[in-house]
Amino acid sequence: MQDGQTARRQDGKSTRANDTCQVVTQEPGWTLLPAALDREAAAMLADCPALGSAGAAAAAISALRDDPDGEIYGWLDGEALIAVYGLRKAGLSYELPWLAVAPSWRGRRYGRSALVDALRRCGRKPMTVEADESGKGWFEGIGFRTVGRRPAAGGGFRYRMGWYAPRLPQEAGYGAHGSR
Repeated sequence: MQDGQTARRQDGKSTRANDTCQVVTQEPGWTLLPAALDREAAAMLADCPALGSAGAAAAAISALRDDPDGEIYGWLDGEALIAVYGLRKAGLSYELPWLAVAPSWRGRRYGRSALVDALRRCGRKPMTVEADESGKGWFEGIGFRTVGRRPAAGGGFRYRMGWYAPRLPQEAGYGAHGSR
């Protein structure tokens, strides 16, 4: 959202991009991340191998905020930021450029919750992510498939993973390939 644009908050009220944003929900859950929490989100994202530093993470957040097709979501529990992810519409599909969970909250399924929330927001459109070797199995366990790989700086590989909504019984091609 850019200065002067208006967004609808979860409580039904609207806010402008250049207004000071307060936490808009009382209950824990996924919501658009207020810009006031960008620094905290960048610190969390600094652990991501693809970003590697708070400066690179802050730049990635800023770039997604400036992108009219990008949104940033956070799991807020009161005023505490537990997890954050970015989502960008890319043509007919969506990209998940990054996802991170605060170190003290890891292992409690907030990462999976973020991915499920992102998939829900995509509807039936495909979504892609890029993962290193350590994250590839995690994405595969949720239903992503490898659609490409390239050498990573420093060795190993980066994988492009894709998720596609299963066909519905009324859609053409349902059952054409059998079950896997």
